[in-house]
Amino acid sequence: MLSPAASPDSFLEKTTAQLQYLTQHPDLYHQTVVAEARRELRRRGALVPNSVATAATAPDAAADVAYQADEPASGRRWWPAAAAGLVVLAGLGWWSLRDTPTNTPTAPAHQEPIVLEAVKAHLLPSFEREAANQMGQTHRLLPAADRADTTAAGRYGRMARRYWLAENAAQHLIAQALGDSTTDVFADQAGIGLERVNWFMRAKAYDQHLTAEMESRLDLMQRGLELRRTMLQTLRSRAEAQHPLVDDGLRHDQQEALSISQEVLGHYGKGRAIQGRMSDL
Repeated sequence: MLSPAASPDSFLEKTTAQLQYLTQHPDLYHQTVVAEARRELRRRGALVPNSVATAATAPDAAADVAYQADEPASGRRWWPAAAAGLVVLAGLGWWSLRDTPTNTPTAPAHQEPIVLEAVKAHLLPSFEREAANQMGQTHRLLPAADRADTTAAGRYGRMARRYWLAENAAQHLIAQALGDSTTDVFADQAGIGLERVNWFMRAKAYDQHLTAEMESRLDLMQRGLELRRTMLQTLRSRAEAQHPLVDDGLRHDQQEALSISQEVLGHYGKGRAIQGRMSDL
């Protein structure tokens, strides 16, 4: 319902026909209401009816002033016309709504609750605990003089940790392939195993300033992880192509890599004995 102090936004909600009705009956409404309706019609690009198109510019300007600041005295002059206008607007509102079809709310379709299927996660273990125990064993195998060099021994220990994290992950994945127990995420997990191998290889490329015995042991670790890298790359490619994973070559490399990992722990067989292992304990 309009009044001289109504918000201009209320005119935005009126249809063009309703605004034109206001401008066609200026005698029923306050001049501010008529002026604002005419202004909104111009904004929409609708033609202003001829009955008001010839109105003088001065009253329109006066309406602008009245719209911005109405005085109580002016209210006493226009309120009868405004009251009649409100009645007409109410009638227009009823007329515009009477043919509107009534939408009968429909009951929402019954939907069965969503059933979430259980998905078994196949995570690649971190092997941190296993690596910590294996690091202790490799550290105890160092000669006493090497263990006394705490700086070099600390660097060697960090390299040994990288080796065992990569070796344990590779053993885990290759055992899955040999046991035909791989999962749909095997190729991705093989990629993670390769990242751990490369983590050791990148550090091994730098001079760690270690003792000769430590460097010899790291070379052995590197040889074992080179086998693991070749095996994991082959397994990942075959898994992605959905080809058979295991062949005789992979079984041979597996035995050699396992033998090296045992040698790193001091359980060597036909290989060279790790020097300084017994006399310096």
